Amino acid sequence: MQRPGRWLAVVGFFLWLIWKFSFSIEWLEFSIGFSLFVLVPLLLEEAVKDSRKNRADHWLWQCLVCLLPFSISGVLSLSMPSGWEAAAWGLIWFIYTLSLAVGGVWRFRLRQGARVEELSIDAGFLYLAFAGLFLFFSRLPVKNFGSFSTREWIVLALFFHGVVFLLAVITGFFGRYRKEMAVKPKKQVDRPYRFLVITVLVSPVIGFFSLFYETEAIILSVVIFSFLLVWMCLWWFWLSVEFKPWVQTALILTSFMGFSIVGSALWKGLSIGRLSSVGMLATIPPYGFFSALLFSWLIVFAWRGVNKPRRILPESD
Repeated sequence: MQRPGRWLAVVGFFLWLIWKFSFSIEWLEFSIGFSLFVLVPLLLEEAVKDSRKNRADHWLWQCLVCLLPFSISGVLSLSMPSGWEAAAWGLIWFIYTLSLAVGGVWRFRLRQGARVEELSIDAGFLYLAFAGLFLFFSRLPVKNFGSFSTREWIVLALFFHGVVFLLAVITGFFGRYRKEMAVKPKKQVDRPYRFLVITVLVSPVIGFFSLFYETEAIILSVVIFSFLLVWMCLWWFWLSVEFKPWVQTALILTSFMGFSIVGSALWKGLSIGRLSSVGMLATIPPYGFFSALLFSWLIVFAWRGVNKPRRILPESD
């Protein structure tokens, strides 16, 4: 199969809708299901450009091919109240995300740490493993496990599935484009992009650990993510004229959606709570849900449509 990610996303989208109509699913769980069924296969397929000459990419490609049963296990765990059965299904999804993290580390070792844009993609796979871990924690029949409630673990799982993983991988795709378009020797990416990657990779760590401190630390994490999102959207809006019309339209819409999300988030942040800085949009159904859904779909749609030459990572013993 030439494009398994696309077909898995199509099948997953219909399963996602069937799941919503078949079970009593809240907006938080429904949003995570969209990541499991649609975003993960599309992003994984685009990240692995060629699986034939590299063992790490071949590993990730095989993970992509067998994704659907693991996605189903993840949403099954979200369909049940917290308990050992739900935790068992969640553990299966966590093990799958760990296999993707192994592929990301493997890619990093084969490159010997080179290529900052590929590093961003590899880090996205690592963050996805944390997303799977948080989902597993949310299914455990233990109240306030690790000082967080079940709902707070769910919010963290959504944040890492639908925001952290998405932005890290998309930033890598953006870097691939910047590198191919560069005129500098050796096609090195520019310093502003390197700073963007650092911000994207460090922000989730700051956001997570800010939850253990006072409101001021949480507000700081909100400001960092708002700055990051606005910066990315402005950059993409500026570069949108370089692409073919439908990609240009998708990037412009993505930018406007990003501005809308940041504005709504800051407005909600006026009445900030302990974890609401991370999941504030998810707690405003249906606006937050549809905003995040449309933004994530548009951003994936746009960067999958940018024609980038395939890269084969060098094989290493």
